[in-house]
Amino acid sequence: MSADRHDADDSLAALQAAFANALDDPAADVALAAHLRFASGVNDARLGLYRGNVRAARRQALASAYPVLAALTGDVYFDALALAYARAHPSREADLNRFGAMLPTFVERYERDARYAYFGDVARLEWALHRAAYAADATPLSAAQWQAIGADRLMGARLALHPACTAFASRYAVLAIWRAHQHDQHDQENTAPDAWPARIDEPGWTLVVRPRWHARPLAQTRAAHEAFVALQHGATLDEALERAFDIDADFDFGTQWRVWIEAGAITGLLDSNSG
Repeated sequence: MSADRHDADDSLAALQAAFANALDDPAADVALAAHLRFASGVNDARLGLYRGNVRAARRQALASAYPVLAALTGDVYFDALALAYARAHPSREADLNRFGAMLPTFVERYERDARYAYFGDVARLEWALHRAAYAADATPLSAAQWQAIGADRLMGARLALHPACTAFASRYAVLAIWRAHQHDQHDQENTAPDAWPARIDEPGWTLVVRPRWHARPLAQTRAAHEAFVALQHGATLDEALERAFDIDADFDFGTQWRVWIEAGAITGLLDSNSG
């Protein structure tokens, strides 16, 4: 590479870095101005407009993925949260649908008031729902195909789970909090919104599913949650049920199995010799 080409590459990299810094911090405008030829007043106006558009796009991406968190915090708080998050975790991809992946962990550090410690888990539930909407699809076995497998073969098999599914455990009543904010759904059904939970510090277990391309959360028992997590980690159905019954001797597998199948959470068998 020639010296001129090398210098040009360095100059472009420096310009790009200065421009990226100026988008996040107006104080960096001076450093950027050294790389530009236009009058500074024009630069300030253009940069301000561009900076505002970028911040608005990031904020909208986060609000779309985390509508309940945005409602819980209010606009002023969420604006500040979005700005702080963007500075700590700048987008590395062109797809802003992936921009908020680290927000659940970030908000736990950002919000230090113990009364709002549940914000992080509310965000985790919302991100699981967001990811489910964009996850790959899978075609579950039909009822006749499941019946043809047979009980003995099924119990010894490892199961294929829908890629949209996330099993989620929380120390807080996050599913009840989420449901209390689903006003649009209740308006469509002409029903009253669910009530705010009597206790926030109530543990819960949720399974995010996506039947017919509509992501939704299902409440689970701890036994059902542990069984599903075991299946996700490659346990056979028999091994997963053993874990469930260790937690709850009265675990109703028949009912839980129907819930999983009807929600499309379990799609088939993984074992090559079981297809």
